[in-house]
Amino acid sequence: MIFNGGITLGTGLRIVPDIVPAFSTPTAMNGYTTYGRMYGVAVNSSGLFVAVGSTLTDGYPLYATSTDGITWTTPAVMNSSTSYAQMRAVAVNSSGLFVATGKDNTGGPLYATSNNGTTWTTPAQMGSVSLRAYMYGLAVNSAGLFVAVGYNGSNYAFYATSANGTTWTTPAQMGSVANTTGQMEGVAVNSAGLFVAVGGYFGAIYSTSTNGSTWTTPARINGATDIQLHGIAVNSAGLFVAVGYNSQTGNTVYATSTNGSTWTLITDVSTGFYMDGIAVNSAGLFVAVGYNSSNYPVYATSTNGSTWTTPARINGSTVDAQMNAIAVNSLGRFVAVGNGLSIPNVYPKASYGTGSDIIL
Repeated sequence: MIFNGGITLGTGLRIVPDIVPAFSTPTAMNGYTTYGRMYGVAVNSSGLFVAVGSTLTDGYPLYATSTDGITWTTPAVMNSSTSYAQMRAVAVNSSGLFVATGKDNTGGPLYATSNNGTTWTTPAQMGSVSLRAYMYGLAVNSAGLFVAVGYNGSNYAFYATSANGTTWTTPAQMGSVANTTGQMEGVAVNSAGLFVAVGGYFGAIYSTSTNGSTWTTPARINGATDIQLHGIAVNSAGLFVAVGYNSQTGNTVYATSTNGSTWTLITDVSTGFYMDGIAVNSAGLFVAVGYNSSNYPVYATSTNGSTWTTPARINGSTVDAQMNAIAVNSLGRFVAVGNGLSIPNVYPKASYGTGSDIIL
């Protein structure tokens, strides 16, 4: 038997991630069918998955947790908040601190924290100055530095940092060139501490930072137009892979880079697939998720970031679902979260990968 990565358990069993994981049909989290969306998901070293989002009617901040990616708690409002707070991203540090970021009803940057995924602080303003900054991407490095990325009301790329998840710098523009256009949607950090942010605004863009605070001026990737990048992940070898789509043709787009600055764009020949989230497991398997033009949830996989399976409906599903984010635990289980796209199906949904085999 040839093992493709995997983890050896004390019992002598070995859990091995499949090359092509199967997924369950996206379903309502614990039967919750109140209007709402889940935008982000993260998993800690103990295997606790935490999803964040917001209610649809009032925009209150939502969260839900799962110890296995299968059974979820009922989505609940963070700290019983009664203020608009759309939480768009979540990350967890090595100490188990979950941090979520997003925006308020005026576009102001917000954050919230939790030590257990269940007890949350009320979302609060990020930094000392009130301004518009939609913080849609979030990553944390091995030293515990949280870095959030996004953009302001004029579509200029912004970032903010925190060493503890609670005290944040005031969001500031990326790069040294004033008024550089760019909507940053995702960020990842490699083992060497290189942060790479991606997004799009009339073309795919990127920016890099070695410390989270000093960023290169956002630049267009290979002159590409009409491409929006949304999610980014990096494997243990330092390969960054971003996913998105061409807003004009509906083609899925992948972008790869070994250094965060030199990129290769790959366009899938299939049309009508919109990828939003991506994660990579310890064996180097990348999985991207999103939805298609019929509002069905889809996924694709790649072992190298460049050669991808054709996007396919998750478990052949014909349910209305957009998968916005995906995370993977140390055992290789991928878990995607999102929501329905059309009323009355706009409620939080989750899907789990059955892509781990227990081998004697």
